[in-house]
Amino acid sequence: MVTRIGCSVLSGVIAFAMACQASAQGYDYTYPTPLPQDQPYNPPQPPPEPEPKVKDHRGFQGGFNIGVPLWLNVDKNIVRPGADLHFFGGYDIGYAMFGIDLGAMWTPIDLNGAQGVPPGTGGRSPLTRLYFAPEVRVQLPNPSPILPYLAMTFDVNWWHFKETGIACNFWYCTQVSVFRFTPGFTAKLGIAFRIKRGAHIDLGAKYSYSGAGQFFTRAEQWVTPYLGFFFR
Repeated sequence: MVTRIGCSVLSGVIAFAMACQASAQGYDYTYPTPLPQDQPYNPPQPPPEPEPKVKDHRGFQGGFNIGVPLWLNVDKNIVRPGADLHFFGGYDIGYAMFGIDLGAMWTPIDLNGAQGVPPGTGGRSPLTRLYFAPEVRVQLPNPSPILPYLAMTFDVNWWHFKETGIACNFWYCTQVSVFRFTPGFTAKLGIAFRIKRGAHIDLGAKYSYSGAGQFFTRAEQWVTPYLGFFFR
């Protein structure tokens, strides 16, 4: 028992001597100051999302938009504003995108105001356009949420307006709508606004031209403002 007490006293003396020596050599030990108890706790914030670089834009792109076709050089009382439903997809390489467009367009034709229409054949009927087109788009990736672009498509159009035909197979015949072909092209100018990484609101206008063919006897033109979304 005496030995244990002696060892404890000796250890205390040695520790006190070492502390005095450290103080004499210029070392000063301080205890950490605790945080104030009334300070609110702020959890650590996640690091900001890095801005995508041009090379990060490589990949597939797709989207859709809805437009209102406005025909040029026509009687606006007969050819009314319609609707254009457009889908596209392609491969994005940063400064350019190569893809395919698919769509359908409807234009109301009011024959009540047209001249030379036989009695009983008036009324309003839709002029229908089905189309697909290869697209080449040039765009300007940048750190801002705004992405301007310019695009060109070469259109393959099929048109239908009140024309029907008879299609028969081995068993029966039926009445079908007749679509006729015209070639054309479209130029688009738009701005995409990024709402989150990879998702954009698409706003723009496109000018379309259809040459004479199986449907039109002259070239026709129209302008379509549109609004939609695309993802890249």
